[in-house]
Amino acid sequence: IVMNCNPFTLGHQYLIEYASSKVDYLYVFVVEEDRSYFRFEDRLKLVKVGCSHLNNVIVVPSGSFVLSYDTLPVYFEKSVHQEEKVDATNDLEIFARYIAPELGITKRFAGEEPTDKITKQYNEQMKDVLSKFGIEFEEIPRKCLDNEAISASKVRKVLKEKNWEEIKKMVPECTFNFLYKNYSQTIKNKL
Repeated sequence: IVMNCNPFTLGHQYLIEYASSKVDYLYVFVVEEDRSYFRFEDRLKLVKVGCSHLNNVIVVPSGSFVLSYDTLPVYFEKSVHQEEKVDATNDLEIFARYIAPELGITKRFAGEEPTDKITKQYNEQMKDVLSKFGIEFEEIPRKCLDNEAISASKVRKVLKEKNWEEIKKMVPECTFNFLYKNYSQTIKNKL
């Protein structure tokens, strides 16, 4: 799985738990670019803590060649490119040719994307490109809360409002504690 986790939610945790039940070992690549609201270092730590109960999950940084600005810049500029056609071939072929064989990866998972057009196109292209390299792709239905997919963008919106009760419903305890400790007094304007 490749995830940004901006921040790590119960939806991310659900996807990881589901995927880990389907494979012997699961690599979770946390997007290493520091182009998100939350710093890479914090996102990586939250994913590691939030997955510590899963013995077959290995959480690693994505590096420069797994969903990075160098391999798919439009992913990091989504707000201005939602209507554009995405070509993720470069990113996916690097993964399929070099990363997957080195780590013995034969299956890649992603969560369904109901709203973000860039990520939705990326998922669609994974089905086609990865299969050419013998890598199975599985799109997992998203975990919902009140009939709405749990999303990091919704958590960021609710964080701006300081709605701690709503946040508590959408994130694991490790994320809630991090958010409350760092944002209960002041919410940065960047949200």
